[in-house]
Formats: sequence, structure tokens, C-alpha cells
Amino acid sequence: MRIPATPEAAPSLPGQRAPSARPPVADDRPRWVPGWHAALVAVPTAALFVLGYRRRWICDDGLIYLRPVRQILAGNGPVFNVGERAESSTGTLWQWLLALATWVTGEDPAFIAVGLGLVLSTAGFAFALLATCRLHRGAGLLLPAGVLVLLAVPPFWSYMTSGLESGLGTFWTGLSWWLLTRTRRGQEARLTYPTAFVFGLGPLVRPDLAVVTACFLAAQWWVLRPSRRGTAAMLASAGAVPLAYEVFRAGYYGVLVPLPAIAKEASASDWSRGAGYVQETLGPYWLWPALPVLGALAVLLVLRNRREQRDRAPGRASLAVLLAPLAAGLLLAGYVVRVGGDYMHARMILPALLLLLLPVLVVPATRVTGVAGALLVVWLFAAVSPLRAPFDVRSTPGSFNVRSSDVEGLGDHNPVRTATWVDNWPALPEGRAMLARAERAPGPTLLYFDAGRRLHATPMRADSPYHVVIVGRHLGVTGAAAPLDAYVNDAWGLASPIGAHLALERWSWPGHEKFLRNHWVFAEWAAKHPPQRDLLRAEATREAVEAARAALGCGDLAELRESVRAPLTAERFWRNLTGAVERTRFRFARWPAAAQQALCDRPAGGRSGLTR
Repeated sequence: MRIPATPEAAPSLPGQRAPSARPPVADDRPRWVPGWHAALVAVPTAALFVLGYRRRWICDDGLIYLRPVRQILAGNGPVFNVGERAESSTGTLWQWLLALATWVTGEDPAFIAVGLGLVLSTAGFAFALLATCRLHRGAGLLLPAGVLVLLAVPPFWSYMTSGLESGLGTFWTGLSWWLLTRTRRGQEARLTYPTAFVFGLGPLVRPDLAVVTACFLAAQWWVLRPSRRGTAAMLASAGAVPLAYEVFRAGYYGVLVPLPAIAKEASASDWSRGAGYVQETLGPYWLWPALPVLGALAVLLVLRNRREQRDRAPGRASLAVLLAPLAAGLLLAGYVVRVGGDYMHARMILPALLLLLLPVLVVPATRVTGVAGALLVVWLFAAVSPLRAPFDVRSTPGSFNVRSSDVEGLGDHNPVRTATWVDNWPALPEGRAMLARAERAPGPTLLYFDAGRRLHATPMRADSPYHVVIVGRHLGVTGAAAPLDAYVNDAWGLASPIGAHLALERWSWPGHEKFLRNHWVFAEWAAKHPPQRDLLRAEATREAVEAARAALGCGDLAELRESVRAPLTAERFWRNLTGAVERTRFRFARWPAAAQQALCDRPAGGRSGLTR
């Protein structure tokens, strides 16, 4: 069957009545307007690419992704340590994309992560600008507005790389926005279902992007108004891959979310600290004067859209399309505030800010928007001028400027290679020397830190499956330096199934509040009777070590260890799958005596060891 050329006359979803076709609208814009609109996309995109390139880097958290990538390519599966099924990567798609790109190119995965992040971020910004131009395509001349924020706020440039999933997140957001603005009544199924499929990938890009997936799918449904069969097909397209991976995650890892979500307590609440985190992002870059102007522009666009809908103006965008990123951005920002922000300065709020900017990246030219645009241009020059002190301090009361710290510590403005970190990180030379000695030692060796952050060695139990176990306070660079067959015992729980399930105690940087103390490390790995000098250095008493050892073998905690270390048989996969909900919720007391008392009173599956 021949497909009509106009979207209004295109076949609709199953059970949906196609609207009548309208005659095409003549384009009476001046000839220079399309060129101007092309420049509105090309010039900011090119500028952002240059700004991102100048600040290219990979952080320690970015390096955390690389050890699972190396394990995958070595045939050990998507794990941080051989023999333990722990999902340390928050961004599932980013981990597998890095593994594929590294396998194809044979390059250093750190270099791949930086380059791929820069390319994907740039493409995401380009898609976002194209989409917003399309959203306002019937309005004539367009003016820059929200895009000026992207050009004024350095964290946007820094997280175009960083080795984290941020670049992929920007690309997915921009592509999803572009696809949403192309959604029209009567859209063909061959375009509708791939669009829903892309929307559905949000939770695999990063779990908290599920809220964006929900808002964009709701907007798509509202525009198309499909039948029940069409709705079911849309949901199946969106949910097939995420649901299939969730089944794999629950059966393979034994929990429902990546370990960092458990370690950072993604369901906890700390509204006051979250509000401070947002303030520490908006304040240093003078964003407060720009936000009311952009908010007013968003309100004007909504009112204009409603007026056009009453007048049945041809080519108008659905109000649902306009509101979807605004709703998603507000919900995502609310979630970031609720969980207390993050220890990395600005990082967690940037996706929400980008979503809120999407409908107003460019705006139709009117007398009012012209004044607003002029105010934003003045603000841009003030924000990037010497009037504003450069924000390169290492920390604020509630967050940490990771890039400034890393650049200072490494002595390299653009650290993009694994070797740069391994060779230059100040805390690592002692650890590398200790690792080398431990590898040559006749028996298994545990490397642990004392209170002064000095590394020491103690004999490990003879039946240990690893020859070397090293505690990682900087997980990314430790994982990069340690051999793949060594065990890196994460001190913060991001890659440790034991540490991630400790009960939360608010006392440190957000996301770094579950410190696995040495009595737990010694209980799991050290010899049965550790030397007294090592216990003193580790600030662990024999009684605490014995209590921790008993707790590790009791109840839900013993079952948790079994779920990640037992051979992955069909029976084990099923037990992991069916127990994933309770296992995800499970927490135990950080102090060994309390944990022993709670866990050892009941068998696995009892509620005594659970802490909500």
C-alpha cells in the first residue's frame, strides 16, 4: 500500500481513526530565516563541543566503569571482581557501550569513555536544538534563550566527558526530545514503536531517568490517542528491553537495582541537604536571575500553544509535547532534592536543568521574547565575564568539585588515560608497591588502611579464593591498578554487596555514608587469628572481628553473600530472582555486636536483620 506523504494523512495506530488531511501551509518567511535557524543549531553545538573538549577528563567514578568493562572483555562477565556478581555500574547501557567500543577499537577504555562521551553529548545538544526549532517551526523567526545557559554554566561542559554516563544521558534526552516533537496524530506505527522503544531505554541509561521515560511516553500516548491494542504495543516496545534486563539483573545479581543505588540509599530523604545542593549549583553561576526570565518564557509558550489550539492553527504542537520535559524536569529535580543531592558538585541536577530548558532553548520572536532574549544575552556576558569569580574551588559545604580536585591531584589539566591516573594519583604509589609485594608473597595477603590512610598488609585466611585482597578507598583508580584476579574490597559499598547493605548513617558526603570498617574486612578476609599489631592499626578489636564473622555467617546476611558468590546454576538464578525484592530492601547494623544479635537469632528470610 502506498503511504501518503503528509503526516496528517498517514496511517494511524491500530484502532485509531486518522484525521482528515489539511492543505499544506505556505511558508512566507524571509529567505534568510532558515539559514538563521540552522545557525541557531550549528553555532551553539560547535561552541559546546569546543568547551567540552577543552575540559575533557575522566574522574575516579568514571574509572569505576572500566574494571567491569575489562572483566567483560576478559570473559569474566559484567562484574567488578571475579567470582562475585556485583553490579557497580549505575549506567547499564554505558557499561556495555564502552565494552563494545573497546572491543572494536582495542583502545584504552578510559580514552574511549572520554571521546565517546564528548561525541554523544555534542550530538545530544544538537538533537535538542533541532527539536526545539521544530517545536516552534510555524512561528517564523526564532531567538536564542535557554541555550545561553548551556554556554554559561561550566559543569555542562565538564560532564560532557568525565567518563560517566552523563554524555549518554544527554544524547538520550536530546534524541528523545527530537522524537517526541516529531510525534503527530496519525503517525505511522513504524515510527511510533521505535520512538517508544527509545523512550523506554531511560532506566538503562540511568535508573532515575525512568521518570523522564514515563513523562515522554505519556505525552506520546496523549498525542496519538491509540486504541487499547496500540497502547499495549507502545508499552511493549518501551518495556521489552528494560524488563528483560531487570529479570537478568534480579537473577544474576540478586537485587533489583545497581549496587550504587543501594549504597547511596536512592529511596532515602534529606530535603534540606538537597535544597543546599541545588543552591550550590545555581548560586556560583548566577543562574538565579536567568531562571525567572526562562520561567516566564515557558509560561508564554504554554499560553500561546493553548491559543493556537483554540484557533486550530495548522502545524501546532500538542500541549502535551511542550509540557512533557517541563514535568519530567521538575519531577527529576524534586527527586534530587529529596535524596539530598550528591557529593559531586552540580552533576545530579544537570539532567533536570537540561529538561527544563528544552522547550525554551530557542523561542519565537515577539516583542516580549525579544526583550527577554536581550536580558539573557546581558546575563550571559555578565556570567562569563571576570565580574564572576571562577568557580574552581575543591569543595563547598555540601558537595565536592571533583574536576578541580582531580586536575590538581594529577597535575594534568586533561587526564584522559588510565595510565595518567595509575602513574600520578598521589595516594596510589604506596598501594602499587604493596600490591606488587603481595602478589609475590607466598600466601594470600590482605591490604588494609589504618586511621591515617596508610596501607598495611596482614595474612589472609588460607582458603581464600584470592591471592590478594585490597581495600579501595578510591575505587576507580584502585580497580584500574589492581589485577583482574585480585579482589578490590570497596570501602564505600559501590561495588561491595556487604558494604552496600549497611544501614545508612548520615555523617559524610552524600553517597559516601556507608564506610565498611576494618572489623568487617578482617572478619571476611583476614586469618582466623590476626596479629595484634594489625588489629591495633585497623582499630578493630578481636571481639568486634569475631562478632562480625559470626554475623556474616548468619541469616539474611549469609544468604546475601551466597546469592552473589555461589555458582550460578538454574536453581541459584531462580532463588536470586524470587528473593530480589527482600534482598534489595535488606540492611544490617554497622556495629558487629548489634548485627550478630539481630541476624543470628533467626534463619535466612527472617525479619530481625532487616532495617528499613
